[in-house]
Amino acid sequence: MTTEKLYSLIDQNTVTAGWNGSPQVLLTSQNTVMPQTPNGTTIFAATNQSTMNNQGQLSLTSGGSAPMILDIPALTSQPTITINNWKANNLSVTNISLNNNTPILVQAVGPGIPGITPQQLVIGTPLLLALGQSAQGNASPQYMQLVIQVTGPTLGIIGFIGGPPDGSGNNGYVVAVNATANTGPGTGVPAPAGYYATTTSNTYAYQFNWGSSLVFVSNLSPSTAQTVSVLLRAL
Repeated sequence: MTTEKLYSLIDQNTVTAGWNGSPQVLLTSQNTVMPQTPNGTTIFAATNQSTMNNQGQLSLTSGGSAPMILDIPALTSQPTITINNWKANNLSVTNISLNNNTPILVQAVGPGIPGITPQQLVIGTPLLLALGQSAQGNASPQYMQLVIQVTGPTLGIIGFIGGPPDGSGNNGYVVAVNATANTGPGTGVPAPAGYYATTTSNTYAYQFNWGSSLVFVSNLSPSTAQTVSVLLRAL
């Protein structure tokens, strides 16, 4: 399923026509295309890598949809996140930033994306994930806990997908550890757009009972971050 070429910049200057969602840097005016997304939740992350104070912008199109414009703030290492179900259409991403010196790192993850080979997530066994790496495993039909941890001081971002969908049809979550603020459930402070929670601690634990279902996790951290440890354990 392709997007019609209706624009002068958006969807043009394609550098990767078979993008599999792995981390990729788009220079200003460059485009990358995932030929087909899953018919389920996909987590998209973008980080402005300019060393100048350049506000970045991306255009996301899918099928024949109007562009979704994302502002990608300058001088921050915390990715901008959007969680969506593009319903098995393509996903075309274009860097439409005004300043030419605005490279943006993009990544899209979810179970079933061609080209992604997740590691095995074994209950009770911690697993280290580097930037761009993913893992998946089956939860037990009981209360479980997903523990996300960075042993050092760097920001860690983990996206995970599983369980029943919410009212919008999505079942994806993104959590940041070693962040600048405590936000999300139980804090009284709303999490940033696209995030479930952020914490100033180096560890975050998410409790759930999804039955015997698949749990998919992926490291969406900045390129300068340390590896992130994920642990799926029964309570």
